[in-house]
Amino acid sequence: MKDFFWGTATSSFQIEGDITNDFTEWEELGKFKEDGSNPLYGNGSAHWSNWKEDFDLLKKLNQNSYRFSIEWARVEVVKGTYSRAAVNQYREMIDYLHELDIEPFLTLHHFSHPKWFHELTPWHKRESINSFFEFAKIIIDEFSDKINYWISFNEPVAWALAAYGEAKFPPGFNDLKLMMDAIKNMMEAHILVYDYLKVKNPNSKLGIAKHFIIFKEARNWLLDKKITSRIDIFFNKMLINSFEQNRLIYWFPTLLKYDSPIQLDNKIDFWGINYYYKIYAKFKFSLKNPIFLFPKEPATDMGWEIYPKGLKKIIKFVAATGKDILITENGIATNDEALRKKFIKKHLKIVNKMRAKYKVRGYFYWSLLDNYEWLKGKSKHFGLIKVDYDNNFKRIIKSSAFYYAKLIKKYSTL
Repeated sequence: MKDFFWGTATSSFQIEGDITNDFTEWEELGKFKEDGSNPLYGNGSAHWSNWKEDFDLLKKLNQNSYRFSIEWARVEVVKGTYSRAAVNQYREMIDYLHELDIEPFLTLHHFSHPKWFHELTPWHKRESINSFFEFAKIIIDEFSDKINYWISFNEPVAWALAAYGEAKFPPGFNDLKLMMDAIKNMMEAHILVYDYLKVKNPNSKLGIAKHFIIFKEARNWLLDKKITSRIDIFFNKMLINSFEQNRLIYWFPTLLKYDSPIQLDNKIDFWGINYYYKIYAKFKFSLKNPIFLFPKEPATDMGWEIYPKGLKKIIKFVAATGKDILITENGIATNDEALRKKFIKKHLKIVNKMRAKYKVRGYFYWSLLDNYEWLKGKSKHFGLIKVDYDNNFKRIIKSSAFYYAKLIKKYSTL
């Protein structure tokens, strides 16, 4: 086992291209225009045909690990029918990572679904659990001997909020009760995956990549403080608490009251921390939506406030679970390479200090490549590698990539 995992993270749909799924279907239907934007997928970053070149860059940049996902829609285009060609290519990719001595971290669910999923077995219905588990079994059967680190779900709360609470992602519901049902069913599926994986490979580790945000009250006012606390519990604490309490519980005055048993039994080996920013919360007089969220000092192209100290606070909170910790995503959307270097430097300084005190086992910068950033399309650039979309998806290594490689070398020798 490596002393510490240094790498980058990606998701299949955001970079692979050559895919048809629920997001491309929404694009075709013009659904994204309801959000005031119209992101175009346009073959992603063409990783599906350029993966070997991309993996060589990982090695060149001193990375000893790589977090990626399997595209469910590529493997199971039709429910119950699995693509041997797709599975074989993922096998080639995983084998090549091993050749390069790069530890693969595999995510099973990173936001996207086959086109049939929301129609036949959407996450708010119990049938979804088995649909996902059948897919997961195929992947585990194929790769349990090749993958030691697995992530069942990436940001399940954030995804459910976008898909069921805000109608921004497919299937496009605006129902908080269904949102909570969806989160519960995803966690039920996590349990099945955990138990099955442990039978296939008892030494493997399974975790969840959990999105964390630092929420701060906008004013020194009781209602701002109360509302900030309720948001923090929902977004940052609810899921972790459910693993220890065997209940998924949340309430928000006038909006939601949910309490359901779920036999999780703390079946998780590590928590992944996805951390990007701080945001301010203000109470507003509205029964339908009493929350107003805004940044005070946006310093990224996403309009997010850079707040490295927040990572320290989150690591301390997650460390209380006793589980291993991986920083599964941390990055910045910018075209300013000096700013990206500063971002990496400050966050890595905190990671290096915290790994001496807590069970922090790795860090993955988001992202290896410029990619399709969901509602923002390709207009936001998180990558260490520039993708020239107008020039046959040519890869251009940014100066921040070499800077990160230099810091990896520095912190690996301490």
